[in-house]
Amino acid sequence: MQHYSDLLIDALLDEGFTVEEASRLIELREAYEERLAREENPSQRCMHWLIEDGRLSDYL
Repeated sequence: MQHYSDLLIDALLDEGFTVEEASRLIELREAYEERLAREENPSQRCMHWLIEDGRLSDYL
């Protein structure tokens, strides 16, 4: 996971963010994704998995 974070920080640095700003943005994104995951019910998680796996179209 650290390698992925390093790549994200490098990409954000290329866009003009400081290391501190990039780290904070990554932390905020992770917190947001965790909150979304907690809010989803099992049916929603299943639907998202089916769409991501290509078994179901999200254009129903």
